[in-house]
Amino acid sequence: MIALMNNKKLVILIIFVLCAGCFHEKAPTPSPHITRSTVKEKRNAVLSMVQGDNIQVQDESAPKRNIPTKGITFVDELHGYGFTSGNGETTLMQTGDGGITWKVQKGLAPLTAPSSLSFLDYRTGWVLTKETNGQKSELRLTADGGQTWEVIAQDLPGLEGKNEVAFFRFFNRQTGLIAVRSDKDLILIRTQDGGITWLASNRIPMPGAGVITFLSSKEGWFMGAGASSSSGSNEKGKETVVLYHMTDGGTWEEAGKIATSLMPQALTFADASHGFALLQSNRQNPEQEQGRQLLRTSDGGKTWSQHTFPTAFQPLDASLQLSFLTSSSGWLWDARNVWKTKDGGLNWKLLLPQAVK
Repeated sequence: MIALMNNKKLVILIIFVLCAGCFHEKAPTPSPHITRSTVKEKRNAVLSMVQGDNIQVQDESAPKRNIPTKGITFVDELHGYGFTSGNGETTLMQTGDGGITWKVQKGLAPLTAPSSLSFLDYRTGWVLTKETNGQKSELRLTADGGQTWEVIAQDLPGLEGKNEVAFFRFFNRQTGLIAVRSDKDLILIRTQDGGITWLASNRIPMPGAGVITFLSSKEGWFMGAGASSSSGSNEKGKETVVLYHMTDGGTWEEAGKIATSLMPQALTFADASHGFALLQSNRQNPEQEQGRQLLRTSDGGKTWSQHTFPTAFQPLDASLQLSFLTSSSGWLWDARNVWKTKDGGLNWKLLLPQAVK
């Protein structure tokens, strides 16, 4: 009798297990023909913006100096590199005192078409030359601080034609990224072997005109005029700046809007949390009041503080550039001078050589 009851229980258990799948619907398999957009738009969220302290600039009249005007990069508080142009050629310069004095680096011959510069430390760096007038693109490497250089790659993919190199950086000794953009799209060119071989991505649609930076070979930020966002080309859209974030190496996702008539000029992140954006008025609009602001975030772009430069601060040219090494140390520069901050951009000091007594 007991054996019979046990057999009945066993039969009931087997029937229950076999029918368990009947209570759940099978999830549909995604169609292979469905492709996702490479520009995602969230709700029309406005970024949290806090009015911060006004910026102080210790500035003074100074004669024009021979300093880099392009591609300045600092690897620590003292050592930095950059390009200076003259007579149709570009020369590499270096500093060993934090940007106060610069000297020509004679280990690299003058280049006719330099595009970008990346130094990992004060000894290891790469110079990228873009393809022009039949000249192949070229990548050179130094391992001794620029005293000697070796060509390690030529004819890199995606560098043909008039496309702009919007970003170039090695994140470590092996991993590097070149972001090449046209009017409408972006190509990300990556290396995993120190620059010897490169692989280009598919074309990624751009949200519009603006400034770009990357934290890794897949994560980046883009800031552009609001007229290129979902707000359309109406008047209100022209008075906003839109921030986009990329985390997968191929898709821009809208992170929010900032109500301002100023235009993004430079964007940089010192780490995943601390970012800085330089905004300034459109010099092509004579009716617009001239001004500059620094935006700062310490939570990865979720909230920003807004800091205004003094109206008396008028650099030599409109192409003022910005770079932060850490959350506190950063540099501003134009075609004439370099300014340094040690407190995250609230106070800037003009860097000038000390007079010899």
